[in-house]
Amino acid sequence: MESAARDDDPAERSEPPDHSGSVAGSDALLDSSDCDDAGVQFDSLLTTFVGSGARVASGSSIGAGVQIRGSSVVGSGARIDAYTIIEDSEVGAGAEVGSFCTIRCGSDISSGAVVRDRSEVAGSRVAGGCEIGPNALVEDSVVESGAKVGPFSRVRAGSILRDDSYVGTHAEVKASVIGVGSKVGHFSFVGDTELGASVNIGAGAVTANFDGESIQRTKICEGSSVGAGTVLVAPLEVGSKARTGAGAVVTRDVPAGALVKGVPARLAARDQVDASPSGGDIGVSAVGGRCGLPSEGVVRSR
Repeated sequence: MESAARDDDPAERSEPPDHSGSVAGSDALLDSSDCDDAGVQFDSLLTTFVGSGARVASGSSIGAGVQIRGSSVVGSGARIDAYTIIEDSEVGAGAEVGSFCTIRCGSDISSGAVVRDRSEVAGSRVAGGCEIGPNALVEDSVVESGAKVGPFSRVRAGSILRDDSYVGTHAEVKASVIGVGSKVGHFSFVGDTELGASVNIGAGAVTANFDGESIQRTKICEGSSVGAGTVLVAPLEVGSKARTGAGAVVTRDVPAGALVKGVPARLAARDQVDASPSGGDIGVSAVGGRCGLPSEGVVRSR
């Protein structure tokens, strides 16, 4: 009786064998029509899977246990470390994806981007020069050039991190725009918020975006600084170059250039006031307008 193994012998077939669905056993199992194995470094062919619709360009490095599924594309010179899953996504030339990562749902990791170990990127675009993680999650968002997402942080759907912005460790950003060069400190929550350029959010600050009935938005204008542990109770706006003291609970709009502090936050000073050249009192006029923040009056130098 003829051995069943003979049915799988390429010499017995009239057409070439289709091994494009997996990479295992030896280099001979790599189908050049689907995976350009010339110059591709596979750490372990026995544990690597490349789907029939995926493409891996020459010069790339693929770690042990990696799965490249669906219509994924891995560009030239990219590095995919061990036990990472790439599904229906693109990893650009020279990009780096660490171990135990998941890149899925049509994500685009652009050339020169770095996704560190145990991070997940889903339905998102990560531009060149970005760093994600380790242990970070980015969902349905855009991370622009040079931006960084720190360890154990989450960027939730609808967010945009502009060029050179930064999200610290154990922070969460939800449906927000983080302006160019702006920084969200460790252990902070920024939700339904628009940050202008060069804004600093101190560690542990929170935008309280839910009023018990609906989601409310916060706007923090360029150059502002939100002190550590501040709570911004939406809806409100923090004007340009305004500041909040550490631990302040802000329930009303903050004028441009103002400093507010306390619980509830009250107006303490404005940057544009005139200081006495002799080092005496610094006059602070009461500020009304749409903010309606009561003034603490005169701030005396010491």
